[in-house]
Formats: sequence, C-alpha cells, structure tokens
Amino acid sequence: MDRIIISLCLSLSFALMFAGCASKNVSSSSGDGASQAGQNKTEVIPPDAIITVPLERSFDRPGGNVPSNLALAPNSASGSNPLGDVFFDYDRFHVRMDAMPVLDTNSGWLRANGNKSVLIEGHCDERGTLAYNLILGEKRAQAAKKYLVEMGIPASQLLTTSYGETRPFCKQRNEDCYQQNRRAHFATK
Repeated sequence: MDRIIISLCLSLSFALMFAGCASKNVSSSSGDGASQAGQNKTEVIPPDAIITVPLERSFDRPGGNVPSNLALAPNSASGSNPLGDVFFDYDRFHVRMDAMPVLDTNSGWLRANGNKSVLIEGHCDERGTLAYNLILGEKRAQAAKKYLVEMGIPASQLLTTSYGETRPFCKQRNEDCYQQNRRAHFATK
C-alpha cells in the first residue's frame, strides 16, 4: 500500500513539473544557436530604457575597425587614467567583490578632485542583441555610480552612459577577451 502511495505521489509530482515547464516561454538574446536559426525570441525593452544609441556596431564594418569617432579615450590605452575600470560577470550588472577595492580607490580620487566630473561608461561583450547590450551597459554604469554615491560621492559629479558592445577593448572571440569588454570604464572630464 505504501509503495502505491509513493508511486502515485512521484507520478503526480513529475506530471505537475512537466506541465509547469511546458507553459514557460524561453527567450534568448545571447546569440545562441536557437536565436541564430531564426526562431522567435521575446525581448521587451521599455522605450525610455535606452539612453545612448551608438552610431554603428563595431563588427558590422569590414575588418572590425573602430572608427575614430568611436575609438576608446586616449587615456584608457595609455594607462594615464587615474581611475580604474571594474569588470562584470557574463549577463550581470551587480558589482563583484573584486571590483569593490577599485571603486573604493576611485571614490578617494573623486573626493580629492571634487571639481572634476566623471563619465562612467557601461560596456558589454558582443554576445546578445544591440538593444539588450545597451541596456545591460547602462545598468553596469548605474551600478558603479550607485556604489560610489553610497560611498559619499555626489551624484552630480558622476555621469553615466552606455556603449553596449560598440566600443570593445578586445576584439577576439574568447572568454578572456569577453571579460575585458564587460566593464564600467571611468573617463575624467
């Protein structure tokens, strides 16, 4: 009798589990095989969510060269920028533990240079749609700004924008390169 009850309970549990999973819509913006095959994907973006619309995607140009009007700021390549970049996990915008000391150092510099404003640029790797990456980049910039404001930096000193995937630091297609592109970059004004 106990085996029958256990069997019925397990059967009912599996039936409910499969019925619940079957009704879920799965969407993807990561550029996976299903998305590339042309299958439907749902992505809802509120109209006011996109703040900056880049001129073009970097990989749409022959050779993937970044035009001069989209090139990275000179101080990011030369290392003369006094502020450090922070990096994010794939498809995430929460500040990681290893980014906190960098943001703490940045907040010290911002306190000492209260007359300077800083632009926090949100960046993403190339995976995902252009619109999705613009929003994700904005969330990354906003997360860095929120951390700094919580450290006592005036919000008026911090500006944010998103470049999504349009200004890659690294152009190779591997995880090491993608990690360098998932960042909040600080540009002094």
